Amino acid sequence: MTILRTHRAFFILLAFAATLFLSDIWVYAEFVRAESYFALGARSMAEQHEWLTPHAPDELQLNKPPLTYWLIGASYKLFGPSYGAARLPSVLAALLVLGIVYTLGAWLYGIRAGLISAAILASSYLFLSLARMAMSDMLLTLWVTTALTCFLAALVGPAPGFRNLVFVGYAALALGVLTKGPVAVALVAIPIGLEILVRRDRASVKRLRLLSGLGILLLVATPYFLIVYTRAGSSPLRFFFLSENLHRFTGQIYEGGSRPFWYELAAFFSDFAPWSVLIFLAAWFDWRHRQAGTSSEAKRMLYFWLLGIVALFSIASFKRDYYLLPAMPAAALIIGPLLAKAESLPIFGRRILEGFLIICSSVMVIVALLSLRAAAVLSAQTTLRFLPLALAMLGAALVVIWIVRGKTCQASLLLLTTIWATVLSLQLSLLPAFVRYLPTTELAARIPAGRVVYTSRPAEEWTSSLAFKLPPPHSAERISGELNDTNGNDQKLLTALSDHPHAVAVIWEREYDGLLKKDPALRIMAEVETFGRSLSLNLIRNPQRQRLLLVGH
Repeated sequence: MTILRTHRAFFILLAFAATLFLSDIWVYAEFVRAESYFALGARSMAEQHEWLTPHAPDELQLNKPPLTYWLIGASYKLFGPSYGAARLPSVLAALLVLGIVYTLGAWLYGIRAGLISAAILASSYLFLSLARMAMSDMLLTLWVTTALTCFLAALVGPAPGFRNLVFVGYAALALGVLTKGPVAVALVAIPIGLEILVRRDRASVKRLRLLSGLGILLLVATPYFLIVYTRAGSSPLRFFFLSENLHRFTGQIYEGGSRPFWYELAAFFSDFAPWSVLIFLAAWFDWRHRQAGTSSEAKRMLYFWLLGIVALFSIASFKRDYYLLPAMPAAALIIGPLLAKAESLPIFGRRILEGFLIICSSVMVIVALLSLRAAAVLSAQTTLRFLPLALAMLGAALVVIWIVRGKTCQASLLLLTTIWATVLSLQLSLLPAFVRYLPTTELAARIPAGRVVYTSRPAEEWTSSLAFKLPPPHSAERISGELNDTNGNDQKLLTALSDHPHAVAVIWEREYDGLLKKDPALRIMAEVETFGRSLSLNLIRNPQRQRLLLVGH
């Protein structure tokens, strides 16, 4: 009971976060492209009892490590194969990450700082998005956060009990390898290595128990790869370690090499929005008040954690903005203490922070206003469509009131609450109307049994999601090729339809006229309207209706 009373505010925060994360994972009956691989691969794994090297039907063996597939497959066994069951492991991982961030922040900087750090992370754009997606990135973030927290405690913790946490860190690191591969080791080794270089003392190296830790890492992670080798040979291992890791990092496979060096740095400010801009104020404040001691050493490690991950993916040729998710807990723990002691900031620092809070509150009001237009386009005419605007305006008013009263920290908490309430109300008001325009359920229902299914190159994002709705063997094949090679891709699709007279294809409406000129026998079997794959800020800002066609002979 004492623990419940002491940490009551965090448990309330966790309940709100769980409500927000769980609010749409079953209702939103569509997968974005990346999560459809895991969802479909886990479903095939569970149905075919092939748990060794699970993968989506159009992927090679060991395209990705198995742990995410295993957890989604276990969720299917408990709840049945569904959208919510596929996303549930990510939700649970996100809640555990919040718990670790709160615990670490409370230990280093006090309960208020831990609470605000966890709340900042839960309301940041990328974390809030990936907490509800059936992907491996949130699970990787859990293992990286666990490992770095344990190593941080071992390096700065005063008691031997803290130092024994290093063994938990190595176990978490091994689970990270089983989730995403060797990149998990790099994400942890870079910030810890930088800290050791700064310290330059043997005692710190001894605290890390490198030999024992390496043994734990190998003991947990290696058996799986040995079993794969004995049963499937070396080919899956070569593909995984060379193609999916080394060649992806160096840009020898996949697209993405054209993105500039600074892409990931820019991505941080959008991914950690709206809080990312406060990193400058936090860095200035930490520099001005640096001093020897545990909290300063820990803060330095947090900066290594954040900057090390951003730097790693900046030098990689293959770049994706969501790769930065494991860095977000560090950013939250850097900014959280700043907001916790906002009243003690110098006057100009407080004015910057107050201006930021007012601007963010105003942006939430603007988003809520735009949602009214989106509601009209989606034909969502319930009175709930006014709820986001009412909550955003109320939150903005309360933020201003508390700023005027000099309660900047409380105003920050009010902004956090406003973000959560507005996002949740947007889901309640728009999602029921939006899901009516998700196309793959209707398309799958119109495909006769036994037909071969293709998707055109421009419509390939729907392939795996469509396959998830088809009966076994859940087969849908994308027409590969260069995105801008219209003539080449059109010919490949028409050839595929000609070779299989009973085949059907999913295309965009804009493709039909061009295909029809080349094959006059092509006919539309079904057409559906869609606004895209996700209820996003982009859709709220500019909703655009499009059509997908099911065509065949």
